[in-house]
Amino acid sequence: MRSGIISTVLFLTTLLVALTGTSCATDGSSESGPSGSTVPEGASPGDVIGTASDTSEYRSLAKIAERALRFRYRSEHPVTGELVPVSAAAFVPRGTAPAGGWPVIALGHPTTGVANNCAPSFYGNLLGTVDLVATLLEQGFVVVQTDYQGLGTPGDHAYLEPTVAARNIIDSVRAVRSIVHDTTDDWWGFGVSQGAHAVFRANEIADSYGDGLNLMGTVSMSPALDIRPLADSMAAGTLTPDQIAFLPVILTGLKTVHPELNIDDYLRGPIRDTFRVFLECNDAARVQKQDIVEITEPPDYRPIDAAATERLRGWLGEASLPQGRASAPMLISYSSEDKVIRPSWTAGAIEQACARGDVINTVIVRGQSHGILDVGSKTADWVKAVSNGDPVRNDCR
Repeated sequence: MRSGIISTVLFLTTLLVALTGTSCATDGSSESGPSGSTVPEGASPGDVIGTASDTSEYRSLAKIAERALRFRYRSEHPVTGELVPVSAAAFVPRGTAPAGGWPVIALGHPTTGVANNCAPSFYGNLLGTVDLVATLLEQGFVVVQTDYQGLGTPGDHAYLEPTVAARNIIDSVRAVRSIVHDTTDDWWGFGVSQGAHAVFRANEIADSYGDGLNLMGTVSMSPALDIRPLADSMAAGTLTPDQIAFLPVILTGLKTVHPELNIDDYLRGPIRDTFRVFLECNDAARVQKQDIVEITEPPDYRPIDAAATERLRGWLGEASLPQGRASAPMLISYSSEDKVIRPSWTAGAIEQACARGDVINTVIVRGQSHGILDVGSKTADWVKAVSNGDPVRNDCR
């Protein structure tokens, strides 16, 4: 039975790759080379590349957004110092800006995939965050959503590399403020899953990297913070189906930073044979992922030996947070039933952050899965309190 399913999945995978190789249009501009064309002398992080384009592609936001824009900007790579191109979308609320200008929210999107066409700004539904953008617009924020380096622009996407994504977040704020002039230097970070990881790290580096900007606080929802235990769960053969589905993406991201990583040390069987499916972000791939996960067994993802487990734990540790002290207050929400990032992993990371002196309000919900969470008015109330300078709950005390 399993061999028949595998044959079907392999056929569909071949078909998918053929169909999706050119499935998504870009913004019509590109930069040559792995990280872009020659950078002009005097260029800085946050500089917009070319001209921002107004677009009507995000139709569900037409009634609440005065403007919707797509653009590319430069972000500084934390290792090489190179200014690399990153794509993004931005949205301006209808109405008159408040005194001092619109505040900005940098939205960190959840995992979409690692293929180049998995940039949310390429899609009218922003690959799942369009309703969240609508809510933030209604609350009076200019919203900028980065695609992250390597999604929609040349080069690889270093999935869960924290400082790359954090700088992408901060530089997106610089970029949108140069486009939308009636904005204040006050900004917020709001992220989900992968994006929650990015804005958490952005909070940690805001004092050192965010010159000219005033970070008010960050909201991390279902954050992927300490992911080291994933290696032990793989070795024990206890991954949940949801975790299995993320393995190819996580390993691909790690391999971007550590080329010596051998995928075959960690995956085999149908999930290895259909590896590319998990890197894509379209509906066909989503269905196939579910089928493959259902037939994936512990021997298919167990590290080849104890040394491989230890290497993986170390690489995951480099991507894990916290890594520094936060610059501003944090609101962190997660589900007690999260099957991707286990609640105990998140609780442990929060405890580590508290030990560093962070100010964290923690919200734990029940009966919800990993991703965007319904926390009622808690996020809006917290943002309002921080904005007004009112005392906010600190669960680290």
